[in-house]
Amino acid sequence: MDASSVLDTRWDGTLPVDPEKIASFMGIKVIQELGMDGCSGRIEFENHVPVIRYDGTEVPVRQRFTIAHEIGHFALGHLNAKRAFFRDPPTNFTSNPGIQEEVSANGFAAELLMPGKIIKYVISVKKIKDIERLANLFFVSQTAMRYRLINLGIL
Repeated sequence: MDASSVLDTRWDGTLPVDPEKIASFMGIKVIQELGMDGCSGRIEFENHVPVIRYDGTEVPVRQRFTIAHEIGHFALGHLNAKRAFFRDPPTNFTSNPGIQEEVSANGFAAELLMPGKIIKYVISVKKIKDIERLANLFFVSQTAMRYRLINLGIL
């Protein structure tokens, strides 16, 4: 299931997108932990229930991206009988981690938190073009917004 499908079926249309609410709608439990030994987040099955744990000591925009990234692992089918656990250190959230599952989960998270059609609408109709204002509207980092605009061919 791609991020657009998740948004179509699990998002109420309000900004910023709430990844915890979406996770809950998908039957995924989300738990904040304080410090995870250099790990931003992970998803695993606990008693047959998918559970996302994320580092609550990181800045809120990072926490949101981590949750969305972990939802991506789940929605994209990365968890299975052979691979029931993903543990993501901060290096996995860079633009080129070299692991296809991580690249896919990052792309999923970007589309989930910054839906392309909504960004295009905001820019063309609402005339909001400043990266800082866009990042604030979508409650993501300016770096994440810049990458998203580049990947959408806007920058």
